[in-house]
Amino acid sequence: MKNKNRILMVILAICLLTVLPWGKAGAQGNMQINKIDKFIQNNMKNYKIPGLSVAITYQGKVVFTKGYGQTSDHQKVTADTPFAIASLSKAFTALAVIQLAEAGKLELDRPVITYLPYFKLADPRGDKITVRHLLQHTSGLTDGVNPDMTRGEQPKTLSEVISHLQDVSLASEPGQEYHYHNPNYQILARLVEVISKEDFGAYLKRHIFQPLEMKNTTHVSSTSQLKKLPNFSEGHHYLFGQPLKTNEPDWFVAGPAGMVSTANDMAKWLAFQLNNGNEQTKQILSANGLKQTHSSIDPKVNYGLGWNIGKTKDGKQQISHGGIFWTYKAEAEMLPDDGIGVVVLFNSGLNSFVDYTSFTRGIAALLMNQSFSKPISNQWYEIGMGIAILVTILLGIRTLMRTKHWNENRKYRAQWKNWFYLSLRFIPLVLLISFSPLLSFIGGGRVLTWQGIYYTMPSIIILLVTLALIQLIIFIQRLFYLYNK
Repeated sequence: MKNKNRILMVILAICLLTVLPWGKAGAQGNMQINKIDKFIQNNMKNYKIPGLSVAITYQGKVVFTKGYGQTSDHQKVTADTPFAIASLSKAFTALAVIQLAEAGKLELDRPVITYLPYFKLADPRGDKITVRHLLQHTSGLTDGVNPDMTRGEQPKTLSEVISHLQDVSLASEPGQEYHYHNPNYQILARLVEVISKEDFGAYLKRHIFQPLEMKNTTHVSSTSQLKKLPNFSEGHHYLFGQPLKTNEPDWFVAGPAGMVSTANDMAKWLAFQLNNGNEQTKQILSANGLKQTHSSIDPKVNYGLGWNIGKTKDGKQQISHGGIFWTYKAEAEMLPDDGIGVVVLFNSGLNSFVDYTSFTRGIAALLMNQSFSKPISNQWYEIGMGIAILVTILLGIRTLMRTKHWNENRKYRAQWKNWFYLSLRFIPLVLLISFSPLLSFIGGGRVLTWQGIYYTMPSIIILLVTLALIQLIIFIQRLFYLYNK
């Protein structure tokens, strides 16, 4: 009997391995799994990732799920550990909209005001915004004209989000420019509620989660609700490369970023995405509807409906999206031409020195037997920042100790030169004050809170604050000498 069971287990293992994309032989399949497993563990050490879970699908089948590391509560991460997936939620919101379109309840190219009569902006061009404009982030709304993340008091409902738009003017004509803006998907979530006559979270559960058997996936309206979820642990932010347990700042996320899921559930989601919309004979969206979400009708816009769309180096279709919280991160990538889907969920947040996409890129490359460049550890960057901060402090102390020497020399310089050189001491302070708008300019118009900026790049902010403070002290000290001749 034992021998019979062993034979059955061997046959089952061979059957599973033969569907994997990396080879027909079981030994080769095992080798690829081992390579992926080793790569993930090494890259976790590389970036000091406290915990993550991964799911891989091939040709519409789930072939690998696993959890690594620990939660902030020191529990072992498994493929069923819940993670905040942030902006990976947009694809679910887009799917809900397309479902309603296929049911004949809305049209993507009709103005939003057709379905939401109270969708009124200060700018009359707002009446031209269509459902598709919102889906593709071409509505003309931007973080600059509608800074939702920096709003002092966050909205409590989707209706309130729309009421906040009454004083907003558009940054561009609807349909003309791409600007990634989360409230586009909050408006879409409200649209789903109004047309379906269901609460948005209830709609997702009934029409998407349940049909796909995503039993451990849920939706929250605000990040403050995350801590109330069963088995959910706080995430982390980094300080000099070390992950620290941190409570996610309060932010209204219904629609664009409100979902919590697991690797096992996200594997089902990817399998559905790569299987022409069918999941165990349950049709929740047509193949044509699903294709719409993976494409753009505007060649200038590389954003489909809830997904970034592009090409790999060898010209194949690439569909991806990242999810960003300050204490959680998520990355998903699909290569439809090869039938490959990869999702990685992290319990650490956005950081300027951590390349989260290296995980999905590396896994995809291993699946395709392709080479990839090894990412540089964030520890080297953080060590460099630590040295820069120490040098800044030492040079500042040295400059302060040489003030009397400076005072003697300045007597032989023209007065305007003394004031000019002294005014240069304000440069670090001006840079610090202008850091947020500078990041917004570099980042394509995204506007972040100072708390968010600190969580993203704490060592850089500490360096700037240290430099600005030291230069301010030097300025005050030398100003004293100038006024006490």
